[in-house]
Amino acid sequence: MSNFGNPSEQALDEDRQTDASMDGLGRLSTELNALLSRLGSEPASVVSSVFTDWVALVGEHVAQHVAPIKLEHSRLLVEVTEAAWATQMRFLEPQLLATLSAATSSNIVGIDVRVKRNSRSK
Repeated sequence: MSNFGNPSEQALDEDRQTDASMDGLGRLSTELNALLSRLGSEPASVVSSVFTDWVALVGEHVAQHVAPIKLEHSRLLVEVTEAAWATQMRFLEPQLLATLSAATSSNIVGIDVRVKRNSRSK
């Protein structure tokens, strides 16, 4: 029998499908976080927040010169535009770790820096 004639039954069916979909997403999230944990990474919500909220977390000026690359084993790898920013990051590291911890509930214990290779041809 079709539910097209009864809007309330159709709404109930849609709610059940939404609930099943949300259960599936919950299981997926749990499995993803378990995998990330085995790989030595933070939970997906923390990783996502660090990368998507980077400009808000560090400020536009720093974000123009410093980009997050990888978060692994509680260490954040960032890439800087030039060597002077690598030095600057040593001074900013304690402040950035505190900011990242407060804003993302992360357990990041250190920041590793690499200088971006010059892409200009010589």
